[in-house]
Amino acid sequence: MEKELNILIEIEGLTGAGSQKVKQDLIRDNLTPELESIIRISFDPFLTTKLNKIEVLQESSNDLPTDTFPTLKDLTERLFIAPAANDQLRKEAYDLVNRSPLTQEQRKMLAKVLTKRVNIGIGAKLINKAVGKPLVPDPSLMLAEDDEAQIAKWNEIVIEEKYDGVRVIAIVKGDTISYFTRSFNELPGRCLQKITRELKALLNGIEVPSPGIFFDGELTDLNRKSVSGKVTQMLKGSPADSIGDDMLYNIFDVEEADVLDGGKGLNPFYRRRALLETMFKTNKFDLIVDRFIDKKNEKEEMTSIVLANSITTDDHSLIHKTYKELVDIGGEGVIVKSPDHLYECKRSKSWIKIKEVNDCDLVIKGHYPGEGKREGYIGGLICEDASGVVKVKVGSGFTEEDLKTLSQDPDSLIGKIAACQYNVVINDKTGGWSLFLPRFIEVRSDKDEADDMRGLLK
Repeated sequence: MEKELNILIEIEGLTGAGSQKVKQDLIRDNLTPELESIIRISFDPFLTTKLNKIEVLQESSNDLPTDTFPTLKDLTERLFIAPAANDQLRKEAYDLVNRSPLTQEQRKMLAKVLTKRVNIGIGAKLINKAVGKPLVPDPSLMLAEDDEAQIAKWNEIVIEEKYDGVRVIAIVKGDTISYFTRSFNELPGRCLQKITRELKALLNGIEVPSPGIFFDGELTDLNRKSVSGKVTQMLKGSPADSIGDDMLYNIFDVEEADVLDGGKGLNPFYRRRALLETMFKTNKFDLIVDRFIDKKNEKEEMTSIVLANSITTDDHSLIHKTYKELVDIGGEGVIVKSPDHLYECKRSKSWIKIKEVNDCDLVIKGHYPGEGKREGYIGGLICEDASGVVKVKVGSGFTEEDLKTLSQDPDSLIGKIAACQYNVVINDKTGGWSLFLPRFIEVRSDKDEADDMRGLLK
C-alpha cells in the first residue's frame, strides 16, 4: 500500500498550470486494484467512515503485517455499514495508522483516507476519466435558475420561500439517516440528533421504498453566519454533539435515493409535495408552526423540522406579492417552480429564484462601446446617483430597439435620467459604492433629477 499512498501524496502536492493533467496521468499510469479501492474509499460521498479525526504519532510501532491493505479494506467495509464509529472501530483505525510499517507522511495520508479528508485538487469527473470508468459517483442537487421568462410559460405555478441557510439533504436508508451538504460533504449525524429523531417520527407509518429516500431542505439558524459557522465546525472541527440542537430543517422536497445516482426522477413535484404533506399530517405535525405529535396522551414538542410553505396558483401576480411580504419580514425571497417538474440533479429551468429587486433613477454620465454582438452599438451607460457616491455601469436590460435608438446619438443621453432596477447596493472592487446586477429600464422624459442613494449605504 506504500506505493498507492505515495501516489496520493505526490498528487496532493502538485499545483500550478497543467497540474490537473499530470494528476490524471499519475492515476492512470499507476492504477492498481489497491489504488482504485483507496480512491473509492476517499472520494465516494455515499461511503461514510464516520471518523472525524485520527491522531498520527511521530513514530509507528511497526507491529502490523507489512501489507496493511487487507486490514484497511476490512475496516472500511465495516465502517461503511456501521450506524456510527464506536470505540472499537475508532481504536482499530488508530492502530492501523500508528502501528503500520509506514513513514509518518504515509501514515498521515492513510489517516486522511480513513477520515475522507484527501484533497487532490480534481473532482469526480476527472478521477473517473483517469480511471476509465465511473468509479466515483458525481452527484448533484437540483439548483434554481434566475431566468424569470421561464415562469411565463407555466399556466400554474408553485411559490415557495427561498431560505437563507445551508442546503442539506437527509438520505434515509433503513434505520440510518445520513446528512450531506450541497457539495456532498457529510455532516456528522451525532450533531443532528434532534433532527434525526424527528425525521424518524415523521416517517412513522410511511412505507419507504427499498432504495431509500432523501429529504431536500435547508438548515437555518438565528442568522446565516451562525448556521454556516456551525456547519463549518461540523465539517472541519470537533463540535459538541449539541451544536445542531437549535437548528431548523426546512424540508421542501423528497425523492427516492437512487435519483441521486440516475440524475433524474420519475415523480412529478405535485406528487412529491403530496407525500410530504401526508407525512406531516399522518404524524400530526402542524405544517407551519406548533409542530408536535401525540404520544401516549402526552405532547412531545417537535422543534427541529418544518414543511416549507408552498402556494400552488395560476395567479402570477402573487409571485411578487409573496416575495415582498417575505422580504419585508426579513426573508430571502421566493423560488417559483413548475408543479409537474421532475427532480433533476443539475441547475434547472423548472426552479426559478426571484431575487431582491429595487428601482432607482440615475443620471447618465457617459457611455461605452459594445463588443461582440453589440459591436456598432453602445455597450452600456455610465451612471451615478445624485450625490455622485454611487457609480455604476449599466450594461444589461436593453432590448434590441433600445440599443438601436440609444446608439443613434449616445452623447445626447448625457445628463438625462435613466430608470434602472438592481438587487442591492454593494462595494465594488475599488471600494466605492455600486449596484449589484443593474438593469436598464428606460430613459425618463418626465424627470430631470436622480435619486440620492446615500441613505441606502451600509
